[in-house]
Amino acid sequence: MRWSLKSRVVASILVVVLLLAVLLILVARHYVFANLKESLQAQQDAQVKLVAAQLDDKLEVRAVILRRLAEQLAPLLDRGPAELKRVTLPAAPIPELFDWVFLAWPDGTRAFDTRPIGKSPDVSDRRYFHDILHGASLVISEPVITKVTGAPGILMAVPVRAPDGRVRAVLVGSLDLQRENFPSALSRSRIGITGAYCLVSSGQFPRYIAHADPGKILQPADSIGESCGTDRASSIWEFAWPKRPIVARHRLETAGWELVATLPAREAFSPITRARPKIVAAAAAALAIAGLLMWRVARRLLAPLENLERAVQESATDLSACAALPTSRADEIGALARTFSSVMGQLAERTSALLNARAQAEEREARIHAIANHIPDLVAYLDVDEHYVFVNHAYEARFGMSADDIVGLTPKHLWGDDVYAKAIKPHLRLALSGQLVTYEAEPHYENRPVCFEVTYQPAWSGTADTVVGVHVFARDITEERQKIRHLEQTTQLDDLTGLLNRKGFDRRLASAMEQSDGSSRLMALLLVDLDNFKAVNDTYGHVVGDKLLNIIGTRLRSCARESDSVARVGGDEFAVILEDISTSQAVERVAEAIVSATSEPCLLDGSLITCSTSVGGVLHKPGEDSTRNELFLKADTALYAAKHAGKGRFVVYGKSRTIASDSNSSPSTG
Repeated sequence: MRWSLKSRVVASILVVVLLLAVLLILVARHYVFANLKESLQAQQDAQVKLVAAQLDDKLEVRAVILRRLAEQLAPLLDRGPAELKRVTLPAAPIPELFDWVFLAWPDGTRAFDTRPIGKSPDVSDRRYFHDILHGASLVISEPVITKVTGAPGILMAVPVRAPDGRVRAVLVGSLDLQRENFPSALSRSRIGITGAYCLVSSGQFPRYIAHADPGKILQPADSIGESCGTDRASSIWEFAWPKRPIVARHRLETAGWELVATLPAREAFSPITRARPKIVAAAAAALAIAGLLMWRVARRLLAPLENLERAVQESATDLSACAALPTSRADEIGALARTFSSVMGQLAERTSALLNARAQAEEREARIHAIANHIPDLVAYLDVDEHYVFVNHAYEARFGMSADDIVGLTPKHLWGDDVYAKAIKPHLRLALSGQLVTYEAEPHYENRPVCFEVTYQPAWSGTADTVVGVHVFARDITEERQKIRHLEQTTQLDDLTGLLNRKGFDRRLASAMEQSDGSSRLMALLLVDLDNFKAVNDTYGHVVGDKLLNIIGTRLRSCARESDSVARVGGDEFAVILEDISTSQAVERVAEAIVSATSEPCLLDGSLITCSTSVGGVLHKPGEDSTRNELFLKADTALYAAKHAGKGRFVVYGKSRTIASDSNSSPSTG
């Protein structure tokens, strides 16, 4: 559904008017609520204060009567309980003032009780009794469960003193909270129609003395903010939907109790609640009338704009329709029509120029694609999401897919997860961040090693502040690298034995030490020297000596693993590099195998030649601060120690054990 400008204008004004009306109503209601609440609170406070004064009077009257009765009984305490009870009955009206009266001796036993009771429990454990014995002139107890009836009640006690001021007895008047008396009358009293009173005792653990619900008598009450159990949680919308009652409190002067009166919010704020539907109905009617009037006004004022809209829509498909625009009007609509007519004229000119520029751009793009497709290197363009937007024909030849099938894929899909993660992803991310990246990659693609020289050139936006893609140029240099490596390999091999020469040994040792430090694994270097090789050359000639060196090299390779490196570093001196070893015992096992294997006799040109070897080894631990030359020197020191110990044996640098082959000598302590 399409909303016209008239509808939106009218709806917007209605919404604004509605919001203002609601805001005005809420503000007015807030002030009305506040004034009504303040008036009701003042009225209820005055009423509670008056009732509290009446309760104080009732308690004071009972206190006066008890004191006078105590004065009458003081000179009669030596008489019997019957006489004391006879004097008490007319003096303390029962049940008008008290439900019963009794007299207790200082030990807590009862002298008499105005009730006919079958048992006479003492009151020595009651707090009010102790307060009187300790000098209080009047004690009004907290609500308690009486020992005789088991019903809730309150007691008023005064001392009966001898002429010398000594307390000879305690006179107690009791009010049963379950019988008809002034606390029960208070429970039935009402504030308004649904409001009620409650009376709460003082002390650390306050309880209800009077309550509209008889079941709550003697139940715990709040020491602060008591509301007879009717209070509700406060809300910021209290002024609109009042929930909290009007609560008034006043403390009695005689007993310290708190009188609480509560008036429910429904009754207290009923005038506001009853007026709410009328206010809402009046506001709705006013809003409907205002909406109708505004719609008619908007329709009349916006009619020329609707005519302009029709002319503009027709101009979108027919430029000649611009002649119908109301350009002669002197108001804003006329100015808008004239501006639109001028824009349409400029648009026609620019559309023609744009079509020409587009044709030229398509021609240039076709020429660039033709050039790229004739280049044997891989040429492509990736967007910021790493999707191929363009690939040349070299991609089709390499992957066996058409360019249309490759476009839309990502390098991860085209090259595979492993190649993408190791050889493409980190460099491509740098290019997408705006850096020109050139690197060489040697991924294993289709189970064969290949080598590419790759360049990633960022493609910037027109404002040169955002990377919008990456130009990819990849040249296959696999054959070039293979030729270079073959040349390097031939320069690092010994011509006689085919082992690594000194140059190859130095490079391999440096690489092994670096890998050991990076992987936290041990590596070791063994130097192997032929014992008395000069005598072989002098006796049998250099040709036989060379053959012996070849055999020794072959035996060394058989003692080492495929991952280890064997080199000829001198005339009759060899070296073995052991990588990724677990313990020093593994080094000793290899060294012992070398000593044993090289001590086997060789049959050369009809002569049986025996030539033992001496081995010196050194262990390199990750993180050791030692250079290649230092490691070689330690191994050479161990080799010298093996020679000095008798030859045909091995020594590991830093170890105290020297082991010889079986053909020479038995192991001995070095």
